[in-house]
Amino acid sequence: MNADHPTGIDSKAAMEKVAWLELLISMTAIVVTLFLIPFLGHGASAGFVLLGGVACSFFFLRSRTTRTIMDERDREIERLATRRGLEFAWWVLLLAMIVIVLWPRNGENGGFVPKSTINWLIWSQFALFFGAKGLTGVILYRRQAHAS
Repeated sequence: MNADHPTGIDSKAAMEKVAWLELLISMTAIVVTLFLIPFLGHGASAGFVLLGGVACSFFFLRSRTTRTIMDERDREIERLATRRGLEFAWWVLLLAMIVIVLWPRNGENGGFVPKSTINWLIWSQFALFFGAKGLTGVILYRRQAHAS
C-alpha cells in the first residue's frame, strides 16, 4: 500500500512488476534445474517447467480501474528489454552451436547431436531470454527518476 497514491495502490508500474516476475521465475527455473541435475541427469530439464509461471504476469496487466497501466515509457522499456533479451539469447545460442559442432567428441555419435543436447539448448534459451529481458527491464525502471 502506498499512502501517496489516492487509492492506496502501490505506485510501482505494472510493467516493472512483470520485469521482476520474469527475472525471478527465470532465475528460479535455472537454479532448480541445476539442483536437479545430480538426481535426474538429463531429466532435470523438467525444472524449466517453472518458466510457465511467466504467464502469471497477465494479472499485473489487468485493471479494474480507469488508471493507465502502460504508457509510452513502459512500451519503450518493454521494447528495449525484449530486444536485448533476444540478442543475448541468440548470441548464446550461436556460440553454443559453434561449440557443439566443433566439439571433438561429436564424431562418436556419427556426426549427430543427441536429442538431449538440443532439448537442453532450447530450454536454456527460453530461460536466458526471460532472464535477460527481466534484468534489462528492472535496470531500466530503476534508472528512472520517478515511476509513473
